[in-house]
Amino acid sequence: MIEEHSPEATPESTPQPETIDPVQEIEEGKAAAILAYVPFMCFVPLVKMKHNRFAIQHGKQGLVLFLIEIIALIFLLPKISDLFWGFVIIASLTVAVTGILYAVQGRSCKIPFIGDLADKLKI
Repeated sequence: MIEEHSPEATPESTPQPETIDPVQEIEEGKAAAILAYVPFMCFVPLVKMKHNRFAIQHGKQGLVLFLIEIIALIFLLPKISDLFWGFVIIASLTVAVTGILYAVQGRSCKIPFIGDLADKLKI
């Protein structure tokens, strides 16, 4: 008896998801992962290795570390620190006045970042 196979049913024509060997993925992403922890170089794995989970994970951590380093530098340099906190105060006052104006007009507004944090409060 001869079995009939349609072209759609053959294993060769069915696209199979590409399996990635974890060891190979690590080896391919290792150089980019190392660069992730060098200041300013954290963007290399995030841009150049978008499909390598190992490199991306290190790139994300490197980016957070880089941002922490920048904040630490701001606090170490007195003039920059004064400018930073001056900006924060002016921005806070501007946002507060804007919020007051919206409230007086009976309008609602969601302040970027602050509104998201406020939504998470369980009050």
